[in-house]
Amino acid sequence: MSEEKLVPKLRFSGFTDEWKKSNLGNISSNEMYGMNSAAKDYDGFNKYIRITDISETSNKFIPNPLTSPDGYLEDKYKLKKGDIVFARTGASTGKTYLYDDNDRNLYFAGFLIKFHIDNANPKFIFYNTLKEEYLNWVSIMSVRSGQPGINSNEYKKLPIILPSLDEQNEISNFLTSIDKKIDLLERKHQFYQEFKKYLMQQIFTQKLRFNFTDDWKQYKLKDVLTVKSSSISINQLEENTGDYPLYGASGFLKNIDFCEMDVDYISIVKDGSGVGNLSFHEKNSSIVNTSQYLLPKKNFNINFLYYLLQTINLMKYVNGSSIPHIYFKDYCIEKINIPSLDEQEKIGKLFVDVDITMENLNKNINATQEFKKRFTSTNVCLNFIYG
Repeated sequence: MSEEKLVPKLRFSGFTDEWKKSNLGNISSNEMYGMNSAAKDYDGFNKYIRITDISETSNKFIPNPLTSPDGYLEDKYKLKKGDIVFARTGASTGKTYLYDDNDRNLYFAGFLIKFHIDNANPKFIFYNTLKEEYLNWVSIMSVRSGQPGINSNEYKKLPIILPSLDEQNEISNFLTSIDKKIDLLERKHQFYQEFKKYLMQQIFTQKLRFNFTDDWKQYKLKDVLTVKSSSISINQLEENTGDYPLYGASGFLKNIDFCEMDVDYISIVKDGSGVGNLSFHEKNSSIVNTSQYLLPKKNFNINFLYYLLQTINLMKYVNGSSIPHIYFKDYCIEKINIPSLDEQEKIGKLFVDVDITMENLNKNINATQEFKKRFTSTNVCLNFIYG
């Protein structure tokens, strides 16, 4: 690294001191490997954290299932405030977890190494381990002849640049507020997912109505839908560009200079990966030939049908071993109950509104996460030396 001053590009007001070079060993104590005990069913009090219990996205303790360590429990393996554990081996080498008081009686397993942060703000150090530069350091340090790994002495060498403790606290508090916002948005998103499931179960079993009293009528899918095949092969469109969206089994593929459908439609993957998956697409777009268009007949609302289809177990109509497929001629006999067109429209709009709400929440989550990423990349807080 050059001899330039260790000053970040952007800082909170009131801080002017130069940041200082350090490493994990200098700011921590009591590093130790976890307990080599098997996991057992949760005993209602003691929890066990293993590498797989640390979330890949949030780095929180999210066990599935919740377990307890088997055998005699020594207090030295019980995490306390200020402890960070680092994964030391395997594909998850470098993954970290900062102990949260809300996780209570938590013991750490043998493939984790604990460091107690006592000469820095633990959250500040933890946020350092979420940055891309840290992952690059892990990638370099963990190179082995066999399975990747980093031992405790190597982790002690983890380079860090530290501001004053007051500035660490300011930065950590700000990032914590961002994390709280993300967590709130994610919980709202989860609520609407559960709310949608509830509504679908209640509405399509007619336990919940919109002030309608007419009986629902029974049809077969072939009575309410028509099917149309796509003639588009993605392999033939490598050089084709335009303004019309083209979709595949996994979503948007590219824009092309023509479209097959000038009305809204439902698509179903009929061959290969994702067979049976349903999507809703707006007019002036197309799908590739591994999917089919499903179009409503007269007096049937497309939004209602889209959500109704999601309540049907279409996978029972899938055939084929090497390349699975599903054909309309097989599942078109599925019986369904449908209300009047007015009630269909009310139901369809309700679910569209719920999906729009979830989509907006997801956009807000992504935007907040991106803001956090940009914030850290400006060197406001997370600086590493890799020389």
